Amino acid sequence: MTNAYTMDDLLDFLNHIGDKGLVPAATAQALAVATRKVFGVLEEKEQENLADLNLDAIIKRFNNKRARDFSPASLKEYGRRVLRAIELFEQWKDNPVNFSIETRAPRRSKKETVNLQRSKETNEGPIPDVLQNSTRPGTFHSSFPVGAGRVITLTNIPEDLTSAEAERLAQFVRMLSLD
Repeated sequence: MTNAYTMDDLLDFLNHIGDKGLVPAATAQALAVATRKVFGVLEEKEQENLADLNLDAIIKRFNNKRARDFSPASLKEYGRRVLRAIELFEQWKDNPVNFSIETRAPRRSKKETVNLQRSKETNEGPIPDVLQNSTRPGTFHSSFPVGAGRVITLTNIPEDLTSAEAERLAQFVRMLSLD
């Protein structure tokens, strides 16, 4: 039973990768929430060895039990997140020394590309190295001009920033204005 692991082992791993910055903390938390919810349909004894369980059957059991509580898209996302959490956990168990997670590089929209070009035209030079090197794994930085010769740069923006978080940030920026 060398492959045996409990739900607590899986949740500890998810906390670990979030705490160590191997994935954005919000991603680790989302994986942990899905894990708790989906495996919450299991009895305590079943939670003691997840390796021997049929994940597809567990996800189906969760979907059947909680179908009235969530939209179909949410149910599907919970299933996807649980499978991803287990995939990452098993990769880590197989080789913890070389464990790493590929992160997607943020794509620039056409508008961002135009804004970046404009900021280069109105700014004295490139973004200082101190800002370029300040992003953490799973984050990016973005600059945009607010007026002639005035550029705002945001750093450590999570790749999985939600619209609710973006709205909170917008409210904070509005608070900073003088008018």
